[in-house]
Amino acid sequence: MRLWIAEGFVQKTEVKSLEDTAEDYIMDLIVRSLVMVDKPKSTGGVKTCRIHDLLHEFCLRKATEENLLKLRRDDAGLPKFDEPSNTRRLFIYSKARHFQKSRLFCPLLSSLVVSIQSEEYGTPYNVSSIFCVFKLLRVLDLGKINLGFVFPGEITLLVQLRYLAFAGSMNYIPSSIANLWNLETFILKSLHGRLFLPDTVWNMQTLRCLHVSGKFFDLSLAKDNLDSSSDLCNLDTISALELDLGQSMDKIMKKFPHIRKLKCSLHETEEACGDWSKIVAMDFLRRLESLKLSFYRVKDKDYGFSFPMNLKKLTLEAFPWSMISSIGSLPNLEVLKLLGTKAGGEEIWNMEEGEFPKLKFLKLELLCIVRWTCSGDHLPCLQKLVLESCLNLEELPS
Repeated sequence: MRLWIAEGFVQKTEVKSLEDTAEDYIMDLIVRSLVMVDKPKSTGGVKTCRIHDLLHEFCLRKATEENLLKLRRDDAGLPKFDEPSNTRRLFIYSKARHFQKSRLFCPLLSSLVVSIQSEEYGTPYNVSSIFCVFKLLRVLDLGKINLGFVFPGEITLLVQLRYLAFAGSMNYIPSSIANLWNLETFILKSLHGRLFLPDTVWNMQTLRCLHVSGKFFDLSLAKDNLDSSSDLCNLDTISALELDLGQSMDKIMKKFPHIRKLKCSLHETEEACGDWSKIVAMDFLRRLESLKLSFYRVKDKDYGFSFPMNLKKLTLEAFPWSMISSIGSLPNLEVLKLLGTKAGGEEIWNMEEGEFPKLKFLKLELLCIVRWTCSGDHLPCLQKLVLESCLNLEELPS
């Protein structure tokens, strides 16, 4: 969907955001049996989808006829791609080393997506020489290629970019990333370590999605000059963000007041152990609908949380059980995933009257609870219950 948005196929309306409008398009195609659901969301939406082989071939043929998109396959192992200079959108299915040797000359290219035949993340490739030709690129997806330990500075010259995806082992992004003043989607697959973003990221006012994936990986935003830096009012989604408990966490969260989806891991520092109220206020994020919090690096159990009333999906990892009392009163919560508690978690879960009025999906994993009590008046909207590795739980409530 974000590729559609970056290319300008999806237009924002007065009522709905770009993401909601794009999802409506997807649902319309599903209803018409042109697109099939691959993985559903917890509440019945669509996480991933696919199309039938016959429809795929038809779309490729029409795209070629109308010069909308060109697909090049490197089945023969030939490293040279001869494309017309007026090519606008190009999808390459190749080996990374062959793409590195290619000599593409398409100065009008607006979209370049490279899919590798087999993931070769173990070997870094320098493809910087390719970028200097594509001054008009709006979409650049190199998510299957390891670009190495240094962020290619040539990318920051592609000032028309709206969508950027790549993989690499770098642990910092240069301040010149702010030159991409049109960038809306920034996706990085990290191969190890932590990624630091410079303070110039606060100048990227068009940024809508900041997504980082990778095992044991965190994204750190600059904390200097937070009081004088700009807010990212268009930011819709952030993942893998590391936040230090304390006043700096409050200041950073206030920099994206319109965030809808947030995934972060919490870190306990000297600031958190010092003169601080130990109340994490998130209720001012009134548009926040999906939140994931990880407590693996938090030892103290006395932190309090105030969540926004609009929250629909909440995931907690290695959390203190004392948070349960502040969760049950959320009036719009539909999805709750409790994935492990701190050592010595509660053995009894007594649900209170009126808790979880709209909850549809509940997942319990690695919990210490032995007894779970509730009546027929609890969980009136529950549709799906998932239990994993709750070894001490004696029985389910009737």
